[in-house]
Amino acid sequence: MINRALAPEIKTISEIITNFPESNNNLFKINSEEGVFKLDIIFPEAGQIKEKNKFAIAMAINLLLSGNDKETSAEIAEKIDALGAFVFKSSDYYNASITVYGLNEYINETIEIVKNAIDSVNYPIEEVNIYKRNRLSELNINLQKTSYLAGKGINKLLLGNAHDISFETTEEIINNTDRTELITFKIKHLNQPYFIFTGSEQTPVESILIKNGFKIGDYSYRSSIDMSPKTSFEKEIFIKKSSTQNSIRYGTIWPKRGHEDYFKLSLLNLILGGYFGSRLMKNIREDKGLTYGIHSSLNPYNDFSLFKISCEYNANFTEQLKSEINLEINRLKNELVGIEELITAKNYLLGAMLRSFDGAFPISEKFKQFQDSNLEKDYYQKYFKAINEITNNDLIQVANNYLNENTLTYCIAGV
Repeated sequence: MINRALAPEIKTISEIITNFPESNNNLFKINSEEGVFKLDIIFPEAGQIKEKNKFAIAMAINLLLSGNDKETSAEIAEKIDALGAFVFKSSDYYNASITVYGLNEYINETIEIVKNAIDSVNYPIEEVNIYKRNRLSELNINLQKTSYLAGKGINKLLLGNAHDISFETTEEIINNTDRTELITFKIKHLNQPYFIFTGSEQTPVESILIKNGFKIGDYSYRSSIDMSPKTSFEKEIFIKKSSTQNSIRYGTIWPKRGHEDYFKLSLLNLILGGYFGSRLMKNIREDKGLTYGIHSSLNPYNDFSLFKISCEYNANFTEQLKSEINLEINRLKNELVGIEELITAKNYLLGAMLRSFDGAFPISEKFKQFQDSNLEKDYYQKYFKAINEITNNDLIQVANNYLNENTLTYCIAGV
């Protein structure tokens, strides 16, 4: 019998087995015996990096099941619902995708409906107008939020106004985007997908896809090249917005995944503000009560990463907040991280990574990210090894190299 008066033994996580699939064509299979399937139809040539009008790309993907001359979007949705299926549409920086969830017994019927809807979509004008109205309403709400304004502002500071990531949807862009752009985008970019099937290995998914008009053939990933950042010479900007709440964003550009310092920077970010037990949370939220939440993040792209510190707070505490953030940054640059804190952070980071591989569906999501990132096959094995081997001396070194006051910029909205 378990003695519940004793804490369980803590074991070090030393390795990970990703179970990523391999394939000699554009169909990747992940086995799952849960009675349901997940099919990711991924268009690597349809990422927002590919076109100037990012809004048109998102619109074209989100309205892929919006109807044709014979069926409305509601009728298509009703047919999918009747089979117990669900379709999720996604458009991001590097690709676009359609993810179909459904019951194994109806996989052929479900894929047939989705494929026919994609092939025949003509972007009905009434669906386009509804989508535009919703996005205009969403934009007007966002423009009242200091968090939205600060996020846009820091991107422009770090990357330049013309960078793909700095793209800002405006009322003019929404109104001027018409259905002909959507049709052109579909014809140009939505014809060479690859597939990730997560479901029973007994399902003849390849023959089902071919039967419904999808092409199974050679596939080689071509990674997208990011536009080079053109960092502003400004170290700070203030966006005035009448509000009692301010939003602040610190930021700088760090190396991409695969760089020798990236794993160390991941751990440094976690300790500074990457989880609830971080230093910024303990100091600024718990001890000082200046905010409900503050966090730092490390967002990787193919050719660089963006490090950011984000916080919403009362406008009266700007100088105190900045002082406390700088205090925690300087502590990391001048004081060794304690062994207990270091072990806790390592365990949290590795545990979070393990959770992202817990089950067939999470593995499929991780594999999709892996395909986008052009990483080496043993990247996650190297990740575990590197995190376990990082010392507090390593952290103080990268803190001094990358948390440089001359490169850190910040944007405050609401002042």
